[in-house]
Amino acid sequence: MAAALVVLAFFHLAMFSRFAFREQEVEPERDLPLSIVICGRNESVTLQQLIPILMDQDHEEFELVVVNDRSEDDTWDVLQWLKPQFPRLKPVNIQADEKFSYGKKIALGVGVRAAKYQHILVTDADCMPTGRDWVSTMASGFKDGKEIVIGHSPYERIPGLTSLLERYDGFTKALQYVSFAQAGFPYMGVGRNMGFTRDLFFGAKGSAKHRQLMSGDDDLFINEVARAKNTTAIADGRSYMTTRATPDLLTWLHRKRRHYTTARFYRFGHQVLLTMLPVARMVLWATILWLFIMGYFTGASIGLAVALFIFLPMEMLALRKLGAGRIMWFALPLEWLFLLLDPCIYISTLIIKPQRWK
Repeated sequence: MAAALVVLAFFHLAMFSRFAFREQEVEPERDLPLSIVICGRNESVTLQQLIPILMDQDHEEFELVVVNDRSEDDTWDVLQWLKPQFPRLKPVNIQADEKFSYGKKIALGVGVRAAKYQHILVTDADCMPTGRDWVSTMASGFKDGKEIVIGHSPYERIPGLTSLLERYDGFTKALQYVSFAQAGFPYMGVGRNMGFTRDLFFGAKGSAKHRQLMSGDDDLFINEVARAKNTTAIADGRSYMTTRATPDLLTWLHRKRRHYTTARFYRFGHQVLLTMLPVARMVLWATILWLFIMGYFTGASIGLAVALFIFLPMEMLALRKLGAGRIMWFALPLEWLFLLLDPCIYISTLIIKPQRWK
């Protein structure tokens, strides 16, 4: 238990406290020219909703590059229809080819190559900015020569158990990668809300190495190129990009299984850190329970007090800053649930390999 407390104290005091107690508001940068790149496949409905909202962003100079990635619906026709209304819109079309199969990485590369500005923001077609300052708030991360901007992308709230699990999982993952980045250890970002420079993107060597993976291109791109000196993590509420909720539990579990296929490609130091955190939590609660059962009430009470009155309030404050709302009040039982659920999902990927994402 003592060892688990030491490990958790390191994460909470060195990582999470930086986020929980630091002012997260930034001054929007409205003058930096940049390109927004979106890759969409069969997203004609969502693009009709998203494009007018992005065009209404309060930013001086930007363009919107939308890559139609082999859509089978009328996405390309919708983009052609919207183009005269929005001169800043630049549609790019990729024709389907039965002899050639590829993932999102290639489509993103096509979009970045079509962009005319050095600084790039990327998101997905099923996302929605929280307001008119998304572009400028994310652009502020490029100050002082930074090449990578990591943003937060919470899932929309809908009724049901799946939404609760998905949102909590998303908030806790964001707490990790944002607080790690702000502490100087950037290890991932989400393609739903991210910024980088063209030169950095095309200079990365991971595209060919990771092309066979089912998902996680954005994770591994950031893991490959992000360093303390070139990365900023923005957690201002104006920078959030809300993501469409997963419709059902099975689909969410399928996505969780896919995401585990990328973890072994992280840098070794990041794999160690990300393994230590859940293991320490599991050891802490298991030893507290064991000490109570065996009658060592003093030791168990000390561990329980540290967990409930130091670690938990810090996590709840951080989750509140990320916009978790009432979910933060269920943080403890949800933590216990995921300490059991995550290992089961991971083990399932070893027994039954996830199907390739087409």
